[in-house]
Amino acid sequence: MAAGATILVALLAAWLVGRVMRAAEERLHERRHATGHDPAGETRLRFLRRMIFALIVAVGLFFALLQFDSFDRLASAALASGALVTAIIGFAAREPLSNVISGVTIAITQPVRVGDHVEIGAIRGVVEDLTLTYTWVRTADAGRIIVPNRLLTAEPLRNDSIREHEVATTAAVWVRSDADETHALRVLADVPGAGATTIDDVTPEGIRLRLAGPVVPAGERADAEARLRAGALAALRGAGIPRAGSEHDG
Repeated sequence: MAAGATILVALLAAWLVGRVMRAAEERLHERRHATGHDPAGETRLRFLRRMIFALIVAVGLFFALLQFDSFDRLASAALASGALVTAIIGFAAREPLSNVISGVTIAITQPVRVGDHVEIGAIRGVVEDLTLTYTWVRTADAGRIIVPNRLLTAEPLRNDSIREHEVATTAAVWVRSDADETHALRVLADVPGAGATTIDDVTPEGIRLRLAGPVVPAGERADAEARLRAGALAALRGAGIPRAGSEHDG
């Protein structure tokens, strides 16, 4: 009975703390509209709320287990055995715990924050939420991709809004290796919105040409680059310049 009461108290305390911190998040959200965006503060507050909730529940569960005499005997026997150390090390290497550790690292160093426009491998979108173990990314088609936190600390990622609210846009297209690259560059220079055009790479399969586009808000980069790429492809097709068939435009 005492163990059940301990768990209920822990859950109630966690719920109350969560409500208080959620109210603080809402006040921060309202203040942000008045004074400007504060993704760092919002990210830290969300993570802290979830961390405190988990700690209160874990501590309450631990003290509830202490109410049982059998738990004391089991814990004493386990601590006296070297197998417990091996089990702890093995558990620490498991993915769930590595995601939590990565989540703490992200909350402290903040390579990504709530509201940032990011690109993680083939995933591109807006960071919608950061939890203890996963990061939620909202894509341009309103989908949700849930990324394990360990990937954010282990893999390179692109964050278009970590420093500036506006970013430069680029697009790349491939033409065949026997195409007239000088003529292709002149054609691409006339694409609406295009700036400088350069030869980005040369391979036996083709030539990659890159266009510099306009500077746009970070949230509009994907659409702006898509329009620039579509304009480049249409211009090459209209000029009769053969495109490389084995490469992907990017």
